[in-house]
Amino acid sequence: MDMTMKHYFPKYCEKFRCIANLCPDSCCRDWDVVVDDTSFDFYNTVKGEFGDRLRSLMTIDEDGDRIFIRQGEKCPFWNSDMLCDIYINLGENHLCHTCKEFPRITQDYTVFCEHMLSFACPEAARLMLESDFDTGFATDIPQDSQTDYSTTEMNFLLSARKRTFEILSDCKMSLSERLCRLLAFNKRVQNMLDDEIFDITAMPTDEYKKESCGDALFIFDLHKTLDIMSKDWLCELEATADFAKNNTLPNRFDKPLTAYLDYYVRRYYLSAIDSFNVISTIKRMVCAYIVTAYELERLENPTQAEVVKILQGYSKEVEHSYENGELLEDEFIFNPLFSTDNLIGIL
Repeated sequence: MDMTMKHYFPKYCEKFRCIANLCPDSCCRDWDVVVDDTSFDFYNTVKGEFGDRLRSLMTIDEDGDRIFIRQGEKCPFWNSDMLCDIYINLGENHLCHTCKEFPRITQDYTVFCEHMLSFACPEAARLMLESDFDTGFATDIPQDSQTDYSTTEMNFLLSARKRTFEILSDCKMSLSERLCRLLAFNKRVQNMLDDEIFDITAMPTDEYKKESCGDALFIFDLHKTLDIMSKDWLCELEATADFAKNNTLPNRFDKPLTAYLDYYVRRYYLSAIDSFNVISTIKRMVCAYIVTAYELERLENPTQAEVVKILQGYSKEVEHSYENGELLEDEFIFNPLFSTDNLIGIL
């Protein structure tokens, strides 16, 4: 770890430990595991039967990545005891980078680094849902920092993100109202970005006007077009879409859903330093909220384990591919149903 760089860790990060064969939805199945060059070079030196097995079970996929060949939708090294044969035979240090790091996420912004966990991991999701709001994130950087981006723009984004966190965590309002305010606020932030006005002393308001704009079924329709790994998840999505036709958005799950959307702000908001697109993060949050809130309501009285499963499952299915992210981005930009005014209207 570069000690000259500031590192920010939410408190839940230090609590995370992989629970291995006790995991209800192991990352050793469904996913393609990319083998990095360093691991590949080492695997080529492993002798004996296990070395031969390692080399025979790697291939190049259609994207040009070197991956392990899945067997029955699971990693070929995930054994019948639901433990990793590479870990057993070679030790933790010789897991490939993907397996060694997941679900840890490191977001490097040159002069500071933010660390978090992926909600796609059930144990990480459990920890994040059980944690109180955490201030383990950057709020500003020195104006003279040596970066390949504008420090003025980054400080503007950091200030806007801080305000976004404040609105999101204001539990005096329902979560649907908070999302309306986040859409209104960040639409104005987006306009300032577009006009290259990076004035942190002139943060816009979060006031909004709401007009009824019909139902949210178009959000479910969009999700049905995504690259989904699990047929079971797709069936649940279709059942939830049917349920949403005759029911209103609940607010009794606001607490876990707030924790979930906090994750979205941490993971995606600062990507605007490259994309110059901040409003898409909020639109992703609205989509995640609508699908998962209705799914939780459909279960009537879900247990804590079921709440974790639903939120973790959404994260795993929707966030697992770049293609899904690109498809969502295109819809948010070009489909008028995803305008901020329309989204405010359905909340």
